[in-house]
Amino acid sequence: MEAKREGSTLSLAALVLAWAAHEAAGQLVQVAVPAPMPPRAAPAPDAGQAKRGKAGLHLPANKRISLPWVVTDGAGYRWDIQQYGSVNQGTNGAYSGGLCLYVGGSRLSFSSQGWTNADGSEIEIGPRAHGNLRVHRRIKVYRDRGLARWVDIFENPSAQAVTVEIRLWSDMITTVRQTVTSSGKNSFTAEDHAFVTAVGINSAPALMHYVCSPRSKLRPRVTVQSDDINVYYKLTVPARDATVLCYFEAQNRSSAALIKQMKDFKPAGLLRDLSPSLRRRIVNLRVPGGFGGVELDRSNSSDVVRNRHGDPIYGTITNESFRLETLFGPITMPAGDVIGLAAGGGGDRHFRALLTGGQILAGQMAADANVVLKLPAGGTLRVPFAAMEQCAFRVSKQRPEETEFAGPLLVLRTGDRVAFDPAGVALTFRTRHGVVRLAPEQLLTVALDKEGNGVHRATFLNGSQLAGILEPDRLSLTLKLGPKCTVDRNLLLAIRFAEEEQTNSALDTVLLSNGDELFGRIAAKRLTLATRYGEATLEPVNVAAISLSRTHLGRAAVRLWDGSVLRGQFRADTLPFEISPGPTLAIYVGQYVRIDRSQALPPEKVRKQLLQWIGQLGAESYQDREAATKGLVKMGKGVLPMLREHLDASDPEVRQRIQEVIERLGG
Repeated sequence: MEAKREGSTLSLAALVLAWAAHEAAGQLVQVAVPAPMPPRAAPAPDAGQAKRGKAGLHLPANKRISLPWVVTDGAGYRWDIQQYGSVNQGTNGAYSGGLCLYVGGSRLSFSSQGWTNADGSEIEIGPRAHGNLRVHRRIKVYRDRGLARWVDIFENPSAQAVTVEIRLWSDMITTVRQTVTSSGKNSFTAEDHAFVTAVGINSAPALMHYVCSPRSKLRPRVTVQSDDINVYYKLTVPARDATVLCYFEAQNRSSAALIKQMKDFKPAGLLRDLSPSLRRRIVNLRVPGGFGGVELDRSNSSDVVRNRHGDPIYGTITNESFRLETLFGPITMPAGDVIGLAAGGGGDRHFRALLTGGQILAGQMAADANVVLKLPAGGTLRVPFAAMEQCAFRVSKQRPEETEFAGPLLVLRTGDRVAFDPAGVALTFRTRHGVVRLAPEQLLTVALDKEGNGVHRATFLNGSQLAGILEPDRLSLTLKLGPKCTVDRNLLLAIRFAEEEQTNSALDTVLLSNGDELFGRIAAKRLTLATRYGEATLEPVNVAAISLSRTHLGRAAVRLWDGSVLRGQFRADTLPFEISPGPTLAIYVGQYVRIDRSQALPPEKVRKQLLQWIGQLGAESYQDREAATKGLVKMGKGVLPMLREHLDASDPEVRQRIQEVIERLGG
C-alpha cells in the first residue's frame, strides 16, 4: 500500500480494505492496527496460582517460609517481618510495629505462612479478604543496599469498582522528634513525596519513608503525631482487575545520610524485577521503562540489544537514525530522539519505536535494517531487526527514565502516539449548548469513546469536563516528525494537549444534569428571579449558590452573600457560563443542577462601607476605633471573606481588631 507523506488521508475503513487487499495478495505490509507485542514465554502456573490471584502479579511459590521472616539488608540493618507484613522492631527498636496495613479501617492480619523468591530476597503473604477485595503483600529486602520495598496488591474479582481508604500505620518506640520532608519542610504537604523521621534515642536508627513519585497523580495524606506515623491513600480498584501500591523504607543511624538518600532516590531501577503486568498497575509511582503497552529493559551504564531468545548484549548503539514505514509514510527518526524499539506482533520486521516526548510510532523496518552495536571489549556487531526482540539506549539526561510530555499528542487506536503542531488546527465541539471552538492552549485532553459511540469528552486545563462531538470528521495537521496529513476522526482514541490540570480554587463550579462539571464564571450581568413576593434583580457577584429544580425547569433557590435565600423562577431561558480559560456556553437553565460560587461579595455600597470601617480601625481616637469595630460587627457574617483579606494589615491594632470582629461573628 502506498503511504503518502503530503496530504494523505488516514481513513480507518480505507486502511482495513487496503490491509485485506494486501493479505489477499500475500504481501506483508503492517500499516493497519498493530497487534500487541508478544509476551515472553512464561512458566506454566502452578496449582496454587489460582488461589494466589492473577498471574504475573505474584511470586512463584519457590519455597514456603514461616513468619517471622528475619533478614539483614546490604547496609547491615535488621528487618523482622511479622504476619501483618509489618516490621516488628527493625534495628535497635527503629520501629514498634512498622507499616501495618489497614483497609477501610480494618487492620489486616495474614497467615503465618508465605513463600519466597528463588534467591530468598523477597517474600509474599496472602491472600487476605476484605469485602470484595483480595489483598497480598510482597516485601523485598535488598542485599546490595540499605533498603526494603513493600508491594501491596489489591485484586477485585467483582463486577463493580471498589474505592477504599488504605492506611499504613507505623508505631515508633517513642515520640518522633524530627521530620524532614522531600521539600525541606517539617510536615508532609502536597509538594512532598517522601520524608525522614527520627526519634530521640541515639541507638534507634532514623527512617526514610518513600510513599509516592514526585509527579504521581495518586498522592497520600501523611500525619506524624507523637509516636504514630500514618500514610493514607484513597484507592480505586477497577472491576475484575487489580491495583498496586508500592513504597520503600530505609534505616540509617544518620538522619543526614537518609535525607541525602531521599533527595537522590530513584525507584525506577528498583522495580525492574517486577513483571510488566504488575508495574503498570502501580498507581502511586510513575513507572518508567515503557508506555502504551511497550516495555523496554534499559541499563544505566550501557545500551542493550536483546535477541529473540531474550539474551542481552550490552554495548553502544552507533546508528545515526532509524527508518520506519508507518501509517504516515516513511519516517526517518534521528537516533537522538529514540529511546528504544520493541518488536510488535506483525512479523519479524514490525517494530514500535519509543521516542522522547512520549511518542510511539509503529511500522515496518527495511529487510536489510540492523542495529550497529559497538562492544566494550572490542568489535562491532550488526544485529538484524528480524533477529531482535528489542533495543534500548542507556538511561541518560537526554533519554531519562521518565519520559517527559513534550507537547500535544494524537493517541490512535492503532497504538501510535504522535506529536503534532497545534498551530492552525481547527477544532470545534458540538454540544447540547451549541457549537463551540476548542482552543488547544485551553485544553487538557479530548477523549473519543469506542467506534460507533458519538459521545466525546473535552477536558479543559482547569478540570472542566464537557460532553459533545468533536468536529470535523477529518483533522488536517502537521506531525512534529515531518509529514503533513489528514487523520480520520474514527482513528483517534484521544488528543492530549497538556500533561496536568491547572486547577483554580477561585473559580465558580457548575454541575449539569448530564454529569458535566464546569469551572469558571457566570457570564450574565444580571439575574432576574420572579419570586412570590415580587421580582428580584441580582448581580452574580452577590450570589453564593444556586440550586435548580429537576422537575420544574427554571425554578431555583438562590443563596446570597448574607445568607438570604430567595426562591422563584428565572426569567431567562439560558444562563451563560464562561469556562475560564475556555469558551462561553449558553446553557439552558433546565440543564443546571447547581452553581457554587467561590466567593460571594456584598453589594458595592456595603463593600465601600466595610472598607471605610476598616480604615477607621487605625484612627487616633479610641472612640472612632470602637465605632468602626461595632459597625463591622453589625454588618454580619456575610462580610467575613472580605475581613479575612485584611488580616495581614500593617497596623498591629487593625489586625487585632479585625481578628476580634471575625471571632465575634463566629468566623
